[in-house]
Order: sequence, then structure tokens, then C-alpha cells
Amino acid sequence: MYIRGKEYKFDIVGGSLFRAPNIYWFAFSALLILVSVMALVVLGINWGIEFKGGYLLKVRLERPADIGEVRTTLAGYRADLEKSIIQTSEDGKVLTLRMPYIGDARERKQAIDGIQSELDTKYGLAQILQEEQVGSEWGVEVSRKAVIALVAFLFAILVYITFRLEFKMAVAAILALVHDTLVTVGIYALSRRMVSPATVIAFLTILGYSLYDTIVVFDRVEENANLYAKSRIPFHKIVNESVNQTLMRSIGTSVTTLLPIVTILIFGGETLKDFAFALLLGVLLGGYSSIFIASPVLAMWKEREPRYATLRDRTQPTKGAKEIILKTKTVEGSLVSAPADVEGNAFGERGKATAVMRKNSQPRSATGAAVKSGSSKKKATTKGPAGGKKRKKKKR
Repeated sequence: MYIRGKEYKFDIVGGSLFRAPNIYWFAFSALLILVSVMALVVLGINWGIEFKGGYLLKVRLERPADIGEVRTTLAGYRADLEKSIIQTSEDGKVLTLRMPYIGDARERKQAIDGIQSELDTKYGLAQILQEEQVGSEWGVEVSRKAVIALVAFLFAILVYITFRLEFKMAVAAILALVHDTLVTVGIYALSRRMVSPATVIAFLTILGYSLYDTIVVFDRVEENANLYAKSRIPFHKIVNESVNQTLMRSIGTSVTTLLPIVTILIFGGETLKDFAFALLLGVLLGGYSSIFIASPVLAMWKEREPRYATLRDRTQPTKGAKEIILKTKTVEGSLVSAPADVEGNAFGERGKATAVMRKNSQPRSATGAAVKSGSSKKKATTKGPAGGKKRKKKKR
């Protein structure tokens, strides 16, 4: 990439899983996924009442409310109301209660009326901002449709990228999306933030952003692969060059997208903050996965193809060749042979390399022919330029 006219190149994509730099990215991603899975198993997702059902009551109070006292008040009416989610604004005068689902209509009415009366007595009930009951059946239906929509989205992406680029690029892009999804959900489980419909909308938005960044990189990979089709460059170097060419664009797009998101996250309301938090995770993970997950996966997969596998083997010297190079020295134009017990040399058999080096150790003439070691000087001859003996001039 270019910064103020200067070119900078980074070694980002390699051709092997267990070698640098790929091992660094995959180890970091494996750690993120492990923590996310543990958070999901131990803590679980904090679903909103829109998904699991419940009763939402949002009121404005005249005096700041105390969360501990409000929880005690709720538990006095029903034992399961103690598990309600209680939130207050910064000044404590806006109180939001997300209570479990109460199936019986009469019991629900008595509980809600009693809670409102208690809040009015203790803090002064100024205004009821929101009040709604959501059944558990609605949440199950929404969850089922969300899963169907996600599967349909992934299938459509698979078909499109396969048609536009190639199948391996489509699979690599979907793996990056799965990575982003799993890590995002795990972070939500760790932070105990509530998953609401706004969160799902933000989540679908970040999937599209992550996919866009990946397609930009893969499109440049395809261009460079066609450009160097007749060259002997390994595919992972083509991918690394493509990533470097698009790196500045990815960074610039991510930074400019993050600026308004961070502003909303700092200065926005509670609902906007939940939405901005999901977008923040999506932009960060989307930019990371498109460069450090999707690109290395594509490079390693493509290098298993016969053509690129042959190039990789040609560019990497064998073990025997390395040993011969290390154990031989050039001394006044002749080679000193390596020990005879060297195994696995470049020629594949023991002793052949030594024989060749001995043969090459003989001094050679300018025409390449071997010269005997016994004669150091050429004998004087009477041959002329034509190669025959000089003829005496006849006297007339």
C-alpha cells in the first residue's frame, strides 16, 4: 500500500497453516472462538422479550429510582419477577422493566397495577412511556424466521460468488462470515447485552459489510492471478500482493465507518447504543476476517491445486539441496565435497553428489574441457595460425 507516496508491503498471507504469518492469525481467531463458545455455554444469550416473551414497562419518574429497591418490589408480587431486567437512565428518572411472561390475564393485570402503584408511591410516576405484552410464541416464530433468512442469505452468497469469482472464494468468504458471527454472539454473551430486533438488524448489516470487504480483496486476487497466469509465482504470494494493494482501502473504509458508530455509542440513547455496539463489532471483525482469515484460507486451499503445488515445490529447495549448499565451499574456483555420509541429497542417492563435485573440481579450459592436472604450462609449438607447420621459402 502507498502512504504519502511511499510504498509499504507487509507479509500478511503465507502458504502454510503452521508457519508464520498464518499461524498468528489463526491462533488469535481460535482463541476468540474458544472464548465465545465458553461464554455461550456458561452464560448464554441475553434474549430480549421480543424473542422469549414477557412484559415491557417503561416509565418516567419524578425522583431517581434505586434498582435494588425496585427489584425487591417486583419480588413482592411474584417470585419469578425477581429475574426481571431493570435498567435506568443516567439520571435515574427513566425506568425500564423487562419482566417474564405472565400467561394469566387477571394475574398479570393485578401485578402490573400493583407495581405501578408502588413506583408512584416511592418515586412519583410522571408518565408511562411504553407498555406492551409479548407472547413466547411470537418470539419462537421470529427466531425461526431469522434462522431461515440467515441460511437463505448464505446460500445466495455462495451462488453469487461462485458465479462471479469461483467456488473456493465463496467458501472462504462464508467461513469468514461464520467466524464473525460466532465471535460477535460470544462477545454479546460476555457483555450480557440484550439481543433485540435492533440488534438483529445491525447484525445483518455487519454481515453485508464483512462480505463487501472480502469481495473487494478477492476481486483483486482474481485480477492478479490472471495477470501472472504464465509466471511461476506461488499463489500465496499473489494473494499477499493483492492484500497489500487493497489494504489502505480497507483501513480507510473501516476508519471512516467507525467514526460515526463510535459517536453514537458515546452520545446516543440506550436503544441506539445497543445498535451501535453491534455495528462496532461487525466493522472491526469484518475488516479483520477479510484480510487475516478469508485470504489465508483461500491461499492455502488454492496451493493444493496441481499447478500451484508444483510451483510451490519448485520454489522451495529440498532438504538435501540445503545440506549440500551448507556443507560445500568455493575455494579458488573448485568445490570441496561434503562428507560421504550425507543422506537425502538433491540427487536422491548417496554418493552421487560427491562424484559430481569431484568431477567438477577439475580445472577447465576456456572452452569448458577438462585439463589434466599434470601439465601446468602449454608446450611451445611451431604451428602457425592456420594450424600447420611453417613452410620454408624456396630459393629461386
